[in-house]
Amino acid sequence: ASQEIIENFIADPLHPNIGSSLFEVVFNTLGLIGLPLACLIMPGAKGQRCNPTPFLFGSAAAGYGSLGLFMMTRKPVTDVESEKDLGWFTRNVLENKVFNWALVVALANVYYITGAGESLLVDPSKTLQEFQEVIGASALGFVSTVDLTILCLTGASLVPEDLERRGVFRDEPAKAYAVAASTLLFPAVGLALYSALRPRLVFEDE
Repeated sequence: ASQEIIENFIADPLHPNIGSSLFEVVFNTLGLIGLPLACLIMPGAKGQRCNPTPFLFGSAAAGYGSLGLFMMTRKPVTDVESEKDLGWFTRNVLENKVFNWALVVALANVYYITGAGESLLVDPSKTLQEFQEVIGASALGFVSTVDLTILCLTGASLVPEDLERRGVFRDEPAKAYAVAASTLLFPAVGLALYSALRPRLVFEDE
């Protein structure tokens, strides 16, 4: 079953016809989730033991197997001294609202292209049943789903720290955790939407 899934995705990544539109969302999202994660990780990249960039790139193929290696050595960064500490790409791309909203559209579009969004609205029980059948019959389906879940949880766990970097809810951790939990309502899309809506960074030299 796993080999069939791979062959179908290679033949037609957008419409692999594997029996579950929701799993198609999972598989396609795994290749994109590194971008919203980068929006959360890269602002605190300076001073880390390892450069997160190769691990974020690797997450597109190896999922948390790649990013987890970086997260094991990562330390929280709640203050950024200067805008220059961000680096060009973080400053001009990852912190750019145009890019953030484009990412929201790209990830939300996965639900549209696969038909999962419509299926969930029209017949959610059947959609979930088909999804359960795919991940139950395929090791790849199960592992991919677990991997995406872990990556989304990792992203959510970084939200309170990111809010603190931006001077938001520093004395109200319950609200910060509530915002973090809300990103899990729509896997990956929630993280991208948070990045699009979050306030600008607060720098120590301002």
